[in-house]
Amino acid sequence: MKANQGYSTEEAPSHGAGSFFLHARFRRRVKIREKIGRGGSVLARMAGVSLFLPRCRVCGSDLVLAGEKIICRDCRQKVRLSEENQCRTCGKFIPAGIEACGSCLLLPPPFLRHVSYAAYEGTLREVIILYKYGEVEALKTFLASLYLEMVRKKLPAGFQAVVPVPIDRQRRHGFMPVRTMGRLLARELKIEFSPALLGKIKSTPPQVGLSQAQRKSNLDGAFIFAQKQKLAGKKILLIDDVTTTGTTINKCAALLKKNGAQVTALTLAQTRF
Repeated sequence: MKANQGYSTEEAPSHGAGSFFLHARFRRRVKIREKIGRGGSVLARMAGVSLFLPRCRVCGSDLVLAGEKIICRDCRQKVRLSEENQCRTCGKFIPAGIEACGSCLLLPPPFLRHVSYAAYEGTLREVIILYKYGEVEALKTFLASLYLEMVRKKLPAGFQAVVPVPIDRQRRHGFMPVRTMGRLLARELKIEFSPALLGKIKSTPPQVGLSQAQRKSNLDGAFIFAQKQKLAGKKILLIDDVTTTGTTINKCAALLKKNGAQVTALTLAQTRF
């Protein structure tokens, strides 16, 4: 058998079934070593550190750049504030040249405006799934920064509180993604964080997987305004992660408006209907 083709004895790929993939894997390791440099490689070996770097949880590329964590810089840069035409009130994607959708013209929603960062697809969708369902809490700062970008680029100043959409008590297990992002957003804006304004008193199945008609009725009677005092014109940012039919933010905004608030809704993404 030939010499180990540039690999150390313990790293030489075996031959036989799957050897093509093993050789590819080891060639990749050599390239990583070349990037790190001989000195770095020696130090890594001395420390007993594996040279297999962590990979981006979205695209699978190596996280080799300073500051990269969980997802790579390229994937982060793919997440961009949508430039598509949206209804000036509900934020629904509509054809260019139209300012408002027919639904808002016929029956204005209870909020002043809803802004969604982008469509629920591509890299943004993958990142939201990682955070929400994979419970990768390290993504909270990145996602909270998207809300902040919307506020600074799309909305006027003057908001007084951030209110997250409440979740089922039965589904609470220490990880509450929207509440966590809301707290970070309020901190950055230097305004109140008021998660106790709204409560959810009815356990409901997740909206994901339900038909459009089921989603609209699924949340009937689910939310309550949980405070005694009126809000007297208070300017509130109501936040949720993803909106489909808009039922959740509509019902929550209606409760806040009924008790005196001026509501603007923010979501990270919206599905296309």
